Amino acid sequence: HETMNLAALWKLPLLLLYENNLYAMGTAIERSQAQLDMELRARGYGVPATVADGMDVLAVEEAVREAVDAVRGGGGPRLVELKTYRFRAHSMSDPDLYRTKDEVEQWRSTRDPIELFVAAHGIDAETVAGIEAEVAAELEEAVAFAEAAPWEPLETLEEHVYTPVET
Repeated sequence: HETMNLAALWKLPLLLLYENNLYAMGTAIERSQAQLDMELRARGYGVPATVADGMDVLAVEEAVREAVDAVRGGGGPRLVELKTYRFRAHSMSDPDLYRTKDEVEQWRSTRDPIELFVAAHGIDAETVAGIEAEVAAELEEAVAFAEAAPWEPLETLEEHVYTPVET
């Protein structure tokens, strides 16, 4: 909220993406949030907002592209709420006991964004496997690069944390 408020106050070119996956860690948001509509919250700060189906690859692309264009065009901050669902627990230590396996399976079997996109565009399994292999290789390369990189020297750890005070 502070970020959205300051971005609106200072008319910053900031795009806020809110991934609304229906849960806050281990609690359904309907049990922890008085206002579930992020678009209304954003408008309370004077920030234009858009809601998109986060399970639809092309709807996400369109909503984000339009918001980016508005931000880059000098329109100040924008919020895009992506209504989605997470198929896995919040973290490795989350036992995921706050929802049923049937609920997760229902979402996975009917709303999986990759499966929906593949089916809608007639993409064959071989193409999907090729893309997945490319992504896996890219991730392995990125991890190897990060692991081989030198550690930042301790003496530079506090650089660029605060704006220098000019006297």
